[in-house]
Amino acid sequence: MVSNKKIEGLKKINELLKNYKSVLLFDLNNLPSKQLHEIRNKLKEKEIYTLISKKRILKLGLKENNLNLNIDNLKQPAIIYSNKDIFDIIKNLRKLKVKRKVKIGEILNSDIEVQAMDTGIQAGPAISIFKQFQIQTMMKNGKISIREKKVVCRKGEKANSDLISLLNMLHIEPLELTIQPEIGYSENIVYNKDILKMNEDYFKKQISIAANNLFKVTVSIGYPTEQNKVYFLQKVLQNVRTLGLKIRLPVKELLPDLLREAHLNADKLNSKVSKNA
Repeated sequence: MVSNKKIEGLKKINELLKNYKSVLLFDLNNLPSKQLHEIRNKLKEKEIYTLISKKRILKLGLKENNLNLNIDNLKQPAIIYSNKDIFDIIKNLRKLKVKRKVKIGEILNSDIEVQAMDTGIQAGPAISIFKQFQIQTMMKNGKISIREKKVVCRKGEKANSDLISLLNMLHIEPLELTIQPEIGYSENIVYNKDILKMNEDYFKKQISIAANNLFKVTVSIGYPTEQNKVYFLQKVLQNVRTLGLKIRLPVKELLPDLLREAHLNADKLNSKVSKNA
């Protein structure tokens, strides 16, 4: 028997897939709960929402809404949804950075630097840890202060237990964490990971160029579309007007031009008669 929790989860997925303009999927794997909570709150302020779902329930929701989005590579899938443009969401995600702790054995992608500061730590065993990393210290009011900043681990090095102890002792979370969507869907268009990484302005420019080229092709072959129907209508009206003037069709829309032409012809005739008189 299917639990009420699963039924409600599927119902929620179906609702957001039907009612929201843009949907992005990302992987929760290795994302600490503290940072996830911080990310969700910051996104909510921007009217961008998140939903955590069981993979099987999410697959069922996508199938029921005829969305062919491959989530097989997502270990713990989660959904970002909003009525904002999908690239506005991406822009907000790129700006959103939260700090996290270093894990033992992790290969660092940037230098870690300890700043000069009052640590608030009493003199004692901590002194040996600072000496191990060649951090210059001094005593201030019975507590340890760091004299000057010091790089304690270089990019490409592996974090060990001593580094973790130092950073935890100083309450330092040196690494930045961001959300990288794996796939997106908005207004009947699927966006894969590579497209979502593109510069927004470049992508919009390419869409504009493609739309303009398509417009030219449909016009050249006389194929009517929603985008070119105004052009064809204007062209038809212009042709009708030209033909009407040529055969001097006495309709309301052409009378001003016909009268103007008649006066002009009359003036020319008068001028010719005057010369021959």
